[in-house]
Amino acid sequence: MSTSPAPELRDLLAEDVAGFGAEFAAKVAAEFAAKVGATFASPGRFGRDELLLAVTSLGDLQSVLDAAKVRIAGELVRRSAAPDDENPVRRSGHASPPALLAERWRIALPAARQLCRVGASTSTQRSLLGESLPARYPLLAEALIPASSDGDHGFAAPSRVSVDQAAVIVRELDKAAPSCSREALALGEKTLVEHAPGLTVEDVRVLAGQVRDRLDQDGVEPREDRQRRRRSLTISTTTDGMTHLDWFLDPESAGFVVTAIDAVVGHELRAVRFRPNTPDLDDETGTGDVPESRSLAQFRSDAATDVFRHAAACTTPAGTGKPPVTMIVRISLDTLRTGTGTGEIDGIRTPISARTARRLAVDAQLIPAVLAGPSEILDLGRARRLFTPTQKLALAERDGGCAFPGCPHPPSYTEAHHIRWWDAHTGPTDLSNGILLCSHHHHRVHADHWDIHLTNGTPHFTPPAHIDPHRTPRPGGRIHLPERTAAPPQRRAS
Repeated sequence: MSTSPAPELRDLLAEDVAGFGAEFAAKVAAEFAAKVGATFASPGRFGRDELLLAVTSLGDLQSVLDAAKVRIAGELVRRSAAPDDENPVRRSGHASPPALLAERWRIALPAARQLCRVGASTSTQRSLLGESLPARYPLLAEALIPASSDGDHGFAAPSRVSVDQAAVIVRELDKAAPSCSREALALGEKTLVEHAPGLTVEDVRVLAGQVRDRLDQDGVEPREDRQRRRRSLTISTTTDGMTHLDWFLDPESAGFVVTAIDAVVGHELRAVRFRPNTPDLDDETGTGDVPESRSLAQFRSDAATDVFRHAAACTTPAGTGKPPVTMIVRISLDTLRTGTGTGEIDGIRTPISARTARRLAVDAQLIPAVLAGPSEILDLGRARRLFTPTQKLALAERDGGCAFPGCPHPPSYTEAHHIRWWDAHTGPTDLSNGILLCSHHHHRVHADHWDIHLTNGTPHFTPPAHIDPHRTPRPGGRIHLPERTAAPPQRRAS
């Protein structure tokens, strides 16, 4: 097998823009022809694993091309401030770098603006005296460059961060930059770059918003006030007689509504059996072939209807047969004491202010999860096969819901899974051997033979070779963000 040119491609991308023009394009074209070009014209002849390998190889190729586009876009932005005779944007007859890219690359103008923004934020700059200055976000710039090839699968491992993820990170860090120190901003960048590889773009958006709020804590309460003013519920009837609800809730209100609905949905999902012929599944309900045709959206609709039906007819909660509704407000001990920082409500992806978290944490009908304080001993060894409710609350605190990478399902939708099987391998029923998984991912872990291990309390999922030829472990569970120090923020100089 010939040596892959991927390391050379990576080296070219790491050089000055002028160093990877025609040579870079030639290497990419040659590698494409060598890896997938011969069979690209007839994908119908691919076998199952060949098709999956082609998907991976093309994704790796796209990572290299995206990295090159970002570099070029950043250089266009830099040179667009040059005099007319040195300005490539003016030379082409365009008003701005995004307009030039939109036309030449035949992409939408918003996509071109995104490339330019990421490129400008991750490219080296020039001072007024012509000196080279580091990129505004150097760690993000490094993460956009694909890793070196392993020589066997595709011509390069994909970039750790995609362009779409990078655009989200740049947008949220730029919002926080005026209100925090350079050191705090660098810590936020490091946190996001470290966790982005195992997340979807939507997950990165949520995480970046949480990082932004920790960097700019003064902006949380005003945003909460704006969210409360925007709350609304509009009821209309469609032409075929269906009732349509448009309901916008602030995070605090959504905590009550979503938690109640999720409690019913989780109760129903746990009653739904796994597919037949899977006796090795480690769940609390056993296995079977009970059919279930409802979609998750229909589950939620039925659950919401049950909640309101119960509220309309019930005079006492005792003896109703409904699952208990447990709303958990998570707040650090430091935030509880000082009133500075942010908190979270289980199942709600938008942070709440310290003021709101402190108010909710003292509600007698809610469970405050105060972190970094004394806790109950939860490990029960092998005395029990099933995890206790208290252990599940602790797993929910650690994993945040389904621990599988990118799964948004809250704790109420999940089951406690033994990493080392309880019956076959005598795995203990304690927190070091348990994770939370929704029914779908519980089945996939067993059926596809994912490997799971905990590292410092973080579950890592290693996919089988037919899903990822590189078998790169993917971190899952809740992302635990560092709390911002109590020192007052230092305003960045403009």
